Amino acid sequence: MVNVMQRSFLKNFQYGYTSWLGICCIAAIATACSNPFATANSPDRIRLGTFNLENFDGLNTEKVDAVSQIIERNFDVIGLQEVSPIAAEKLKEKLNKSKPWEFILGETGNKQRIALFYRKDLISAQKVTEWRDVNITGTLRSPLVTYLKTEQKDGKSFDFTLVVVHQKGGFGKDADRLRQNQSDLLRKEVDNYQKNTQSDPDLVLVGDFNSPTWAEQNRGLRDAPLTFLTRTIETDAKENCLRKRGEPKTADGRPRFSNRGTGCVIDHIAVSKAPKGAEAEYISQSVQILDPQKDLGFDSDRTYFSKISDHLPVRAIFRTRE
Repeated sequence: MVNVMQRSFLKNFQYGYTSWLGICCIAAIATACSNPFATANSPDRIRLGTFNLENFDGLNTEKVDAVSQIIERNFDVIGLQEVSPIAAEKLKEKLNKSKPWEFILGETGNKQRIALFYRKDLISAQKVTEWRDVNITGTLRSPLVTYLKTEQKDGKSFDFTLVVVHQKGGFGKDADRLRQNQSDLLRKEVDNYQKNTQSDPDLVLVGDFNSPTWAEQNRGLRDAPLTFLTRTIETDAKENCLRKRGEPKTADGRPRFSNRGTGCVIDHIAVSKAPKGAEAEYISQSVQILDPQKDLGFDSDRTYFSKISDHLPVRAIFRTRE
């Protein structure tokens, strides 16, 4: 019955979305069985993720509307890539029609910047810095470093430092070399951060790394004192992934790729290791690449990729109290 209702609703909306009320009713029923982590926020957890919005300039009202719904329904704090200043303002305006949201925008990248969006009623945020050395050419994006604190009525909270990353994109030896060098420099920044006795031990990195965890371009972070949560949902079929011989899926049909162009997981969530790091607050097996149909309410993958982005959002859930 749910599938019939879904098909009926989804036929009537250009983006594959139904009316706000209709999709919420359906999603509440459908996802409860298919996706145990696709639930509304609860007082003791936050939904954190990353999403490359593919040249999000804010000029397409329908895309602004769809992106705002994706974020509002699935996240409490999220690192975004390829966002223009205009798009950030329009997205905030749209999100604030239902809940209070705020954003911090990176200073580099021209019209394709990094942004951090978060719910003000749940989280407070303060920009710490940007890791400018990782921006080798000066024309790339500097990782955005922000200190966040969850708000809890009982006085308890989860404090952590969030780094939003967008590494060099593209193909070829020059692009690969730049990403390798960026990865090495990013590793140095992580090491410096963790050696500083004043640093919060809870460190989280999210973003578009433009490389799978196992790629040489990600060499600098592979042996870092970090756990890539997304490693568990990557495919090991490296050649198939890179040569686009198919978009890998899990046994139950969920995506094991976050980028359509490569067929790989290149959008990652990494955390400082337990027992002192943010990994201790991570809810096991909650990391997911959100599926256009199963999670986001689109009528097909094609509709999503043509209207929204060539990337899929990635999410993990963390505890905010013991």
